[in-house]
Amino acid sequence: MRELPQSITAVAFQAANGEFAWRRSNVPDALRAIAASGHAVLGGEVWVVAGDRITGLVPSCKGEPPGVWHGETLPRSAKESWADYCHRTANDSIRTVEMMAVEDEVREDVRDSLFFNITYVEEGEA
Repeated sequence: MRELPQSITAVAFQAANGEFAWRRSNVPDALRAIAASGHAVLGGEVWVVAGDRITGLVPSCKGEPPGVWHGETLPRSAKESWADYCHRTANDSIRTVEMMAVEDEVREDVRDSLFFNITYVEEGEA
């Protein structure tokens, strides 16, 4: 299993536990790199990052309680090769993030603090 390219990890926020999260503009490249490295995407969530602090509870601009923005991919089918599964989950995740209107729904003061965390696994972990 290949590691992610330095060009992708360099533009990511890395949490203390090693997980990565990217700004919306970097998500498609990150997802393609994840698939190319032999990892499948299980899903992801939006983080609000302030310094080294992370929260998955995103404040609403409508005065509603903070909410979690997340997505999941469909499981691997019996006839799907691992490589096909990796590429499908990356492509599905790109579409999911494209459709998330999180910036339109959150408080203006946190929009620049939004990062998309992606959960991915190697074949033996799936």
